Amino acid sequence: MSRNRSADNEINVVSDSIIDFTFQAISKATIGIDCYLTSDFSGVIDPEKLSPKLLDLKHKGLKLRMISDISMKDSPIYRGYVNYFDIRHIDQIACNIILIDRTDFMTFLTNANNKTRLLAVSDKTFVSAQQFLFDSLWNIALPFKEKIKEIEYGRGKSFTKNISKSLEILSIIRTSITSSIDEILVLFSEYEVLIRSKKLGILNLLQEATRSDIKVRIIVYCENNNIKDELKAMFIENFPDISVQYLQKSLQTKMTTMIFDRRTFLDISTEINSNENLEGIMGSCVYSNNEIKLNSLISIFEFLWIQSDIDNQKIIKEAYFKLFKGFNLRDETYKRDWTFETNSQKK
Repeated sequence: MSRNRSADNEINVVSDSIIDFTFQAISKATIGIDCYLTSDFSGVIDPEKLSPKLLDLKHKGLKLRMISDISMKDSPIYRGYVNYFDIRHIDQIACNIILIDRTDFMTFLTNANNKTRLLAVSDKTFVSAQQFLFDSLWNIALPFKEKIKEIEYGRGKSFTKNISKSLEILSIIRTSITSSIDEILVLFSEYEVLIRSKKLGILNLLQEATRSDIKVRIIVYCENNNIKDELKAMFIENFPDISVQYLQKSLQTKMTTMIFDRRTFLDISTEINSNENLEGIMGSCVYSNNEIKLNSLISIFEFLWIQSDIDNQKIIKEAYFKLFKGFNLRDETYKRDWTFETNSQKK
């Protein structure tokens, strides 16, 4: 390993084994890591090798923050980092800098020959100044989710696509789930479709989405109490981070509706029969970001969510009253004199 050191070892220039040096420094973090990273950082450090290190730090409860210049073409890169970092956007970030525990500074330098070196600085005055700059930019930077929404909405035109091929519908479902950043809403008009969705791996994808702090809510119609208990047990065991409400009354239409980040939706006609293949449950589908239709579907979902919650509370109350119905409790009135004597009155 080639290093140039200052006399007091507060400044190091590393020319070889940059990856090992970086991983060692990151692994020693005990408070948190702040960084500026560009989209070409993967050319310096392999993300697949970096991910386990970041995951370990996150499990230890360290605070990981990143500022970057997020563009539409690079957004998939940052969707991977969002599993570890709290990310914010600022225009024209063009350097890769890592601050560790507010005490150590590292940056990657590339010369005219495209040779990369790492500059590591532990001088307190210098690092404090860099940390102050990062904190100041952090306070004015745009949160990642807001930037992604800005990018997505910035694509412009409203679209509506009618899709009849089941494999294409499933592909859009998977892509939409994995690219969501904020919230996914799902309405199943039939519990059988939910069960088939588990077999197709859709529920697994939704559970994985919750690990990226994406809120997933599902409403499903199921009137049979035994089946409802089985579904509840299934979610507790396999999909514990998905919120579920159960409708007591059937819906008029046989549709499955999926809403992604409140910006796009899938409205899928479904039909349950003995055929367990994909083609057996999915009919025609509308994939769109039409604002009027989208807002209507969101309103319907939120209304049904509240209604199902009210219905479930009623069931709990009825079960509670039935529990005490056979005890033949009698009405009793208890009285107490709440007047008090002072010490002088007692004497």
